[in-house]
Amino acid sequence: MENWLIFDADDTLWENNIYFEKALEEFLTLLQSVTRDRPRVRNLLNEIERESIPRRGYGSLNFIGALEETFRRLYAGQDGVAYLDAIRRIGDRLLHHPIDLLPGVLPTLQLLRRGHRLMLFTKGDPKEQSDKLLRSGLQDCFDRVEIAEEKDVGAYQELILRHSLDRNSTCMVGNSPRSDVLPALAAGLWAVFIPHPNTWELEHQEVEPHSRLLHAESIQEIPSLLSRKGIFHASRAVLRRDGPF
Repeated sequence: MENWLIFDADDTLWENNIYFEKALEEFLTLLQSVTRDRPRVRNLLNEIERESIPRRGYGSLNFIGALEETFRRLYAGQDGVAYLDAIRRIGDRLLHHPIDLLPGVLPTLQLLRRGHRLMLFTKGDPKEQSDKLLRSGLQDCFDRVEIAEEKDVGAYQELILRHSLDRNSTCMVGNSPRSDVLPALAAGLWAVFIPHPNTWELEHQEVEPHSRLLHAESIQEIPSLLSRKGIFHASRAVLRRDGPF
């Protein structure tokens, strides 16, 4: 069976949530004349996002819609055209934020390609996520790309069946406990958890020790990590040929 490494995209390969946080900070500053209770606004926004995800899915458009709905609930139906126009400008900046690769991403993926098949598995709006991948310049690193509405246990099980993946030689790599690590482990895969300091609040979840769970501080550690753990023979072969990464 082939060795597969499956990578998350946002906040695993490139910065993402920092731009949502920047948009939120602009939104909170805009609303100072309406309310200065920032924790209340954040909690309300999280609640509205949870409500809207089943209808709108993940991504920038859902977030922008949640900002507008948060304002409407706080502003209690008064005329807020100027505020809504300002919120849409915030949203437009978010939709066009740069794609900043995290350190070492490109050379690490190029190294891993020599001994593994690579797949990108991300969730969100297909157009938005495809555009991010194109702008990242990483599209040629991946043998397959999957964009899902949700990344839960069922989605991983379907992925395994659709691509005939061997659970013993397939590993998910990502920063989100809720979408990357825990459902992959539950589906029987290996997982590498790379925490990101700005992981979205709604993706947080406690990660317990697991026999197939590995931890890394950055993507650059993955080749040597897989080699040390002896999970995939291909990893060791690559490292013997090219030396330490």
